[in-house]
Amino acid sequence: ATLESLHPAADCLMSSSWQQRLKGAAVVLAAYLIVMEAKQMIDDWIMEKEMKRRKELALRMHIDKRDGWRLDELKPFDGKDPDSPILLAIDGRVFNVWRSRHLYGAGGSYEELAGGDATRMLAKQSLETEQDDGQPLTESELEVMTNWKEYFTTKYDDCGSLMQPVC
Repeated sequence: ATLESLHPAADCLMSSSWQQRLKGAAVVLAAYLIVMEAKQMIDDWIMEKEMKRRKELALRMHIDKRDGWRLDELKPFDGKDPDSPILLAIDGRVFNVWRSRHLYGAGGSYEELAGGDATRMLAKQSLETEQDDGQPLTESELEVMTNWKEYFTTKYDDCGSLMQPVC
């Protein structure tokens, strides 16, 4: 049933200009809905590609957990190779910090810690190995180191133990 058949005066109420406006609004609404659906499909496709890329990256950066890492085995994982994991040790534990490449990778603020044992540097809160006097760590330095180790344990992948901790 059309509007005209429902009410005899409907023809007067619905002038042709109002009908055109309604049709125009319906077309704009339909176009908007089509564009939004297309945008959602494109966003989903982009997200799917990004998730696939991240999963592939995580697989490439994965290192199986093992005990008995040697310091010389950590050196190749110093963050200089963007396609390689980044490892560092703290108090006898080896951590894969690749997720923070911007910090531990080449040019990062903490790149000096990557590829070796960072225990003393973290405990002494210094990125300069020259500032380390070689003396045993103090109680407060041990506490700082323990806090860093706890932080790394919760944030990064534990890859096992280091053969000989520096402390």
